[in-house]
Amino acid sequence: MKFEDIINNYESNVSRYQYMIKNGKTPVMLTAVHTVSQKKKDRIKPSEPYTSAICQYVGNTINCSFMIKSIDNGIDSNHKDEDDFKQLLKKTIKENNIKLLIDIHGASSKRDFDIEFGTLKNMTMDINTQNTLKDCLNKEGIDNINYNNLFCGGGITRYIYENTDIDVVQLEINHKYRDFNNITNCKKICDALIEFIKIYTNFH
Repeated sequence: MKFEDIINNYESNVSRYQYMIKNGKTPVMLTAVHTVSQKKKDRIKPSEPYTSAICQYVGNTINCSFMIKSIDNGIDSNHKDEDDFKQLLKKTIKENNIKLLIDIHGASSKRDFDIEFGTLKNMTMDINTQNTLKDCLNKEGIDNINYNNLFCGGGITRYIYENTDIDVVQLEINHKYRDFNNITNCKKICDALIEFIKIYTNFH
């Protein structure tokens, strides 16, 4: 099956459970919480396309863990308040001996970057690990990378940093790498993450 078909199948995958969880065999875990439209008081916050699909594709390809919000419960789990998602995430991390969390988010195509790393101003991720991830992205032609500029890490990054001893990074992925009309770019993101997780796993 072609990548386009696989990733679109994941994107349309609907769970009857609030959270879609996979316990993998690597020390890396992926999360995505903005995968569905959210009610925010008097407005609707749109979903971030392909963030769920990227987690599922990478997680199932390389057998790493993931946790994805699949039903809106009226709570933005990337805000600072503690909620069920973050509590369950912490429990899952400890039970599966996770060493690194990659929190996947989607940025607008208007943003002047391909990817932005959010690490609470370089507090939450080892610099060597950060450079390895950057190198894997660069190999796929993803060169315009920002660090802790507009998105320095949200509630998930901070909560996991404060309540575990693992590394964590928030990845803001520009819409041009999550575009139905340019799936080739999405494959570059997935391939870079898979290569990075292979390298990380070999050292942990």
